[in-house]
Amino acid sequence: MHLQNNELKYAEGLEFWQFGVINSKPDVFIASEGHLADIVNHFNREHRIYTLMKWILRVHRRDPGRKAPLMMVDAGSNHGLFSMVASVSGAHTIAFEPQTNLRSVIGLGARLNQVSSRLRVLPFAVLDKYRKLSMSNYNVNDGGIGFLDYAAKDTIMQTQTIGLDDLPAFNMLFGDEHNEKTLINKPQDINAKYAAALDACTNGKAAKMDESLVLRQPIHFLKIDVEGFELQALESAAKLFEAGLVEHSVLEFGPPHRWDVTIENPAASVEEIRKVTIAHSKKVLHRVTNEWNMDIYLLPAIGWEKTVQWMLDRGVNYNKKEGNRVVHHLKSWDFDGKPEDKDEFEIELEHKERLVTEVIPLPDELIDDYMDDLQDIGEMYLWFAKRDGNPAVLSKLEI
Repeated sequence: MHLQNNELKYAEGLEFWQFGVINSKPDVFIASEGHLADIVNHFNREHRIYTLMKWILRVHRRDPGRKAPLMMVDAGSNHGLFSMVASVSGAHTIAFEPQTNLRSVIGLGARLNQVSSRLRVLPFAVLDKYRKLSMSNYNVNDGGIGFLDYAAKDTIMQTQTIGLDDLPAFNMLFGDEHNEKTLINKPQDINAKYAAALDACTNGKAAKMDESLVLRQPIHFLKIDVEGFELQALESAAKLFEAGLVEHSVLEFGPPHRWDVTIENPAASVEEIRKVTIAHSKKVLHRVTNEWNMDIYLLPAIGWEKTVQWMLDRGVNYNKKEGNRVVHHLKSWDFDGKPEDKDEFEIELEHKERLVTEVIPLPDELIDDYMDDLQDIGEMYLWFAKRDGNPAVLSKLEI
């Protein structure tokens, strides 16, 4: 299924598709309808986040104390590159992708990478409420910037929204190890009871899903990139965070103009909208640090250099010696004393002198001021790390 002349159509035998190899270590195949260069550019821009994800999954995969399956959730999967890399790295992966044509692309990628048994693609968008909504910009760059649009009522791209707290239970998605049905195109493909419960919640006949139907086990890496609705996605996972089930989460964050689409009031001025959304961002981030027991780190992005200067201007100094006062370096290390895997990721780390990524801590007392200035700073990525999680991940965080 693909998008052609603003219509969804089944692909025909002689139509042209691109298949490429992304140098993601482990390398993965990816499919696209003529936008492979955009995917490569995306990876080059976010390669540190991929390395961070691979490091986190490596630590948890080799943890002898881990009782639950290795799990990654990809909220806003797009072409599925994060999902492919996580699956090839050994994780069971749940991807959210509401755009029909992009789910088909992810399905092709799953077969090319031979991870169909470990990857499930849900047809939902992530939101903090049950809705049926239209999407806009689905026809731009192969759907790369499609977003939920409260104002649009009848686009061809319609979706059901659910919260991350309503992820289907693991056994509903992966209970049959021989099942290689990657694509889930309707709730009934998950489970009849789950579909009925979702319908009841959407139509106001029930307030929430029954706990027996939803996922309540560790998520080792949660990635959120939902075109401006990241704060709502975070709040939709409150039960998972409160229960300590999310070990690590990375999300695209800001600048605040990206959040304008989350306000339903069409009469509100830009100033009114920003006042609401920035206050909301402060509330959510304080919840992360104070209620969900997680530390926040800033990751390299467009606003990185401005962030470094912002910290220096406020006298932030994490280093008692001369030199760099702000930027920390997360290094990989021999955390379990076992033989190395000697795979592509190990080789990548050797070439990088064990560097996983640069980070800057964002303490609770700086959150409000940083949010007030984020529009001028620009787009950033946030990493939430559970304070009582596996200590091996952050043991070599150095300045």
